[in-house]
Amino acid sequence: MKIQAISSWQNGQEKLGTEFNLYVINDNLSTSATFYYSISSEEVSHLETKTVIDPITGEEVTTDILVIDAYAEKLVDGNLTMDGADYQTWDADPSANEAAYVWSMAKLNLVAVV
Repeated sequence: MKIQAISSWQNGQEKLGTEFNLYVINDNLSTSATFYYSISSEEVSHLETKTVIDPITGEEVTTDILVIDAYAEKLVDGNLTMDGADYQTWDADPSANEAAYVWSMAKLNLVAVV
């Protein structure tokens, strides 16, 4: 999920996290659930037009190839545990995935980018 950029200090450099991932890693189906989250930088890439030889026909073919300029880096990660009234509300929510994102982003003071 895209988020409003957050600043993270990594090896003497400021990096911006714009990608938020959330996974449930434990749910006792009664009173609590634990989530793993990570915030990453965005992958930077571009398309380059290349002429290549088709391995089947042997003919020259022009195609676009994705070139990755910078891979996404995990900047921040951790776990959050939901319990009590938060868990009971989440457990009853028909859109539980969205509710988990909303809850976790509120806990981490993150803002979604739509």
